Amino acid sequence: MGIFVIFCLAFWPLRLLQFYLGLCLLLWISLLLTLYATSTVLLARETLGSPAPSRWWALLSIPLTYLGINLVITSLLFAAGFRAMEFSSSAMETTLLQSDKFMIDKNYYRQHPCEHNDLVVMRIEGGAQTVKRVIAVGGDTIEGLDREVFLNGHVLEEPFAHHPRGGGIVPEQDNFGPITVAAGKYFVMGDNRDSSRDSRMHDFGQVDEDAIVGRPLYIY
Repeated sequence: MGIFVIFCLAFWPLRLLQFYLGLCLLLWISLLLTLYATSTVLLARETLGSPAPSRWWALLSIPLTYLGINLVITSLLFAAGFRAMEFSSSAMETTLLQSDKFMIDKNYYRQHPCEHNDLVVMRIEGGAQTVKRVIAVGGDTIEGLDREVFLNGHVLEEPFAHHPRGGGIVPEQDNFGPITVAAGKYFVMGDNRDSSRDSRMHDFGQVDEDAIVGRPLYIY
């Protein structure tokens, strides 16, 4: 029981899932707890002289254990503010690839402001969620000229920016602005600058801080 309490505390308030090693540790603990509980039950039956369980129960215990672990971990994940997400777009290549699965901290931006170059999970039209990078914040002036991005008059060094096509699909992806970001808004872009639909487009625009719902942590 003590180990199980520590296991629960690791989700909250310790929040070990902020780190990939924390995720690995918690998965191993859940596996060991399951093996320990199963072994304890079998040994107790032998001590009490009870008949051995049916082999069908032994086989059924595998999917039941898997289901139980998932129910417990999923409940603790949600309670601690973590979510798992699968990326389904090419807009963040090569930082995130299509079908990458990663962990999100939904509480992070309730306690911290968004900063330049932060990756954010955000709601878009229709209620879907996607990932973009914050390039400019309220009060900044941003401009794009021939695929170079200027922030407050200075060209940005962006090692994460990716131009696989050598130019955008639409003109706004290569040249835009100058645009002054309103207070409480963010100018976001995808790392795949040739394919991302983001704040460079008039129909996407600047992102309200209420639309930002989490911070990507790591790919698992």
